[in-house]
Order: sequence, then C-alpha cells, then structure tokens
Amino acid sequence: MRWGLVHTDYMNKVDGDEFYLYFIVRSVLMGVLGTGVFSVILSFLGTSKLLYVLSSSLASFFIVLFITRMFDGQTKRLVELVLDRLNRWPRAKDFLLENF
Repeated sequence: MRWGLVHTDYMNKVDGDEFYLYFIVRSVLMGVLGTGVFSVILSFLGTSKLLYVLSSSLASFFIVLFITRMFDGQTKRLVELVLDRLNRWPRAKDFLLENF
C-alpha cells in the first residue's frame, strides 16, 4: 500500500473538525521537530555559510516530513485526544479551528 492512499482514505472517513485539527497538529509537530533537526545538523557542521544553511534546511524539512509520516498513526491518536479535550470547551475549539 502506498502512503498517499492510506492518508487519503483516512481523510475521507473523518469529520471536518478532525480533518482540520490533523493538519494543525501535524504542522506544529513538524515545526518543533524541524527546529531540533535543523539545530542538530548545523551544530555538527559547525558553520553558518549560506549554502550549508540552505541545504541543511532542505534536508531538515525532508527528514521531518519522513518522521511525521512514519508516526502518522500516533499523530491521528493525538488529534483524537486533543479533539476530545477541545469538545469540553467549544469556544476554544471554534477559535482554534477558525483561526489556524
């Protein structure tokens, strides 16, 4: 099975709130992981030349994209957990889903 098919099938089965929250949570995870991976790569290189920074940034993006795809099941469970908690505060849920 290809990744795109699994991802698409999942997205067709979920409701709107879970669909949008999935991308919010995944982008937050990618941002946090990306910062860490980028910092580690640059610390190993020990330089801040533009070419190294740009190539490290690109490598960091693809590494983090791979990591988040590998742990897609855990991300989905995190989304369900967050959505369950947000259902207790409908105004906070509406704010989050409408503004992010």
